Amino acid sequence: MKFSTEYGEIEVSSQALKGLIREAMVNSYGVVDLSNPSMLSSVVSIFSNVDKGIKMVDDGVDIKVDIYVVVEYGTNIPQVAKNLQDSVIYNLTTYAGRKPLEVNVHVVDVSF
Repeated sequence: MKFSTEYGEIEVSSQALKGLIREAMVNSYGVVDLSNPSMLSSVVSIFSNVDKGIKMVDDGVDIKVDIYVVVEYGTNIPQVAKNLQDSVIYNLTTYAGRKPLEVNVHVVDVSF
């Protein structure tokens, strides 16, 4: 993602955006861990620079985010997912100046 200012260009890396997403996850009540959506993804992520549990597509205009999480047993799963979704939108909008087009939260497992 690039911005032009009167002094030059500013570029924000996708890793920085994923850091904001990870920060939202860490601060969300009920979220225990990020998870890969399948075993194949686990193997692929070892050999690539894809982050565990975060899939982000930034085409320069829109940001689409898919987050795969493990939630804590006994929590209200839809509410935990909604809070995480709101937190990711807030972080990306406030700190990166980009409102995401989609933020999809996939609950992969429940931790007992």
